[in-house]
Amino acid sequence: MRSALALCLAVLAASAPAQPVAFGSADDVLEGGSGDRPRDALTVSALAGPAYLPDTWRGGVRAEIAGERGPWAFAVGQTLHPGVGGLYGPEADEAYDALRAIRYVRYTPRGGPLYARLGPTERVTLGTGALVRRYRTTTAWDERRVGVEAAVVGGGTRATAFTDDVLLGGIVGGDVQVGLGAGVGPLRNLRLGLAAVHDIAGVGVTGDSSLTGVEATLRGRLARNGPLPVSAFVTHARYLGQGSTLGGGLDVGASNLADALRATARLAVFASTPDFVPGHVGPFYPVSNGRARIVDDGSFFDDEQATTLVGTPLDSLGAGVDVVLDLRLVAFGRFEIAQHVRRHLGPDAASAYGLRLAGRLPRGGHVEFGLERQGFRGFFDLIGSLGGENTLLLDVAVPVGERGRVFVRSRYGYRRLAAADGAAFADGEFFLVERRFEPLAGVRLRL
Repeated sequence: MRSALALCLAVLAASAPAQPVAFGSADDVLEGGSGDRPRDALTVSALAGPAYLPDTWRGGVRAEIAGERGPWAFAVGQTLHPGVGGLYGPEADEAYDALRAIRYVRYTPRGGPLYARLGPTERVTLGTGALVRRYRTTTAWDERRVGVEAAVVGGGTRATAFTDDVLLGGIVGGDVQVGLGAGVGPLRNLRLGLAAVHDIAGVGVTGDSSLTGVEATLRGRLARNGPLPVSAFVTHARYLGQGSTLGGGLDVGASNLADALRATARLAVFASTPDFVPGHVGPFYPVSNGRARIVDDGSFFDDEQATTLVGTPLDSLGAGVDVVLDLRLVAFGRFEIAQHVRRHLGPDAASAYGLRLAGRLPRGGHVEFGLERQGFRGFFDLIGSLGGENTLLLDVAVPVGERGRVFVRSRYGYRRLAAADGAAFADGEFFLVERRFEPLAGVRLRL
């Protein structure tokens, strides 16, 4: 499958689309090279301060170099946490930690046919999101992998591909969308999309083979003109050897409104058999899959309570119906508002919610708020306790004076449990909630 995806990318690289490619982090407003006007720049930042992780205060030292030149942009940096016993263990215990210093290296020509990025996977979606929705490897920060994602458009065809690990130790996937040059009834410009995802990390703890999913989608445009074109789609997706889904919905959006805005919205309904839920390969897949499980923190810290696990495995899910609403707005290439709601109607607590607010501030500042929740039932569970699977990120960088900089990051994610945490965690992959708080101050120089 990887060879086929690579061939598609090579064949399609010959012609250029009118609009930039939209895939993964291609238009992330917080990454260099994603704006409408790339500029040549090189900056160096150095910061220090206290840090709380995961249950004690330590020191924090952060350094980063970032630059843009033409279609290229990069950011390389790392935060280390020295303490009485040395560096914080998980961030300096294997050779791969050196690779994790890469935030991104990306190639994004303005209006060009190709997008390519090296770095931790942050927000990859394939097809309609039935298989893969906003997949990331940063949910367990110290275990994040560095992957590659790419997209290319040409000749009425669009192809995307990604691997979440350059060492090919995790997920690979991609999709191809081809124009059919035909219409049916009210639908025009029919397009056929084929997507696939495969977990090559190995055999799961239950003895089952690795996860493999395939999806086929047919879509067509309902409104040919106007600032907000409307498309309808029908899709069928399946995890081989497990369950499947049949879905349909409407997409509304435009990639360029008054040279200032990009807006998209999706309303969809999926009817699924047992052993399937839309977007299973999503934000929590690295810590909750056939090999890995999340440990309930209440039971972990209670010596008198048996250890319990969070989340429902894929092969334990019953049939259900999911209603999905996605909204995203990018303004001036600097600000983003994105929201995902998936209401699961069935016997399991399997609803999901995601929110991202991000923006670039003057003089190199930025602000980002991100929330992902999964494994709850309805609205009142969403606004209630933090049971189930959850991540939270608040990341703020504020310039002070000409060169000063204050950086504050608060992260609610997960850390891997090891044999030292208990004999029960010696074998397999188990993760526990990790809370971090890093208020740092320093300087940022433009070279």
